[in-house]
Amino acid sequence: MASYTKNTDNYTLGQVGIYFSTTVADANLRNATFLTATNSLGNIVTAEIAPNVTYIEHYISDRGMRKKDKTAMNLSNVTIPFTFDEMDNANLKRFFMASDIGSNRLAVMEEALDEGSAVLKFDTSVGKDLMYYIPKCQIRPDGNLAVNAEDWWKGNCVLDILYYDTTATPWDNAPLGFIDTSTLS
Repeated sequence: MASYTKNTDNYTLGQVGIYFSTTVADANLRNATFLTATNSLGNIVTAEIAPNVTYIEHYISDRGMRKKDKTAMNLSNVTIPFTFDEMDNANLKRFFMASDIGSNRLAVMEEALDEGSAVLKFDTSVGKDLMYYIPKCQIRPDGNLAVNAEDWWKGNCVLDILYYDTTATPWDNAPLGFIDTSTLS
C-alpha cells in the first residue's frame, strides 16, 4: 500500500497570536521588538485566514456550443476573522470603535477603524512555527460580543489586509505581506 504522507513533522497543532500597531509598515514589524504586550491583542480564541478570490470566465463559440477558454482573477482580498476573550480597554475600543474619554470611559462609535500593520505569530505545540508579516491592515468589529454567564465573554473582529503600494523593500514584492516559512521543511 502506498503512503501519501510526505513528512509527519509537517502536521500542525497550535494557536495564533496577533500583534498590531497603528503605524502602517511599522519600522519594527520584522523585528522581535514588535512582539510586545503593547501590540498584542491578547488571547485569541479562534482565527481563520480567509482568501477571497473572484474569477471572471471567458467563453468562445464553437459549432453552436460555448466553451470556456480562459479564467482570470478579477478581485482578491484576504481577511482574518478572529475571536478574542480579553476584555481590556484596547480590545473594547477596537470592538466598539470607541474613543477614550478618560477615567476608563469609552465613547462608543466615535472613532474610525484602526489602520496599521500586524504580525500573526503561529505558535505550535506540534509542527513548526511560522510568521505572517502584514504591512497594512485594519481591524474592524465583526458580529456580536457574546456575553454569557456560563462561558467566557468573547468578541469577534476581522483583520482586513490592505494593499500596500510602495517601492520600499521588502514590501515592493509583497504588497499584501508575506509568510515566513523558514522553519518549515
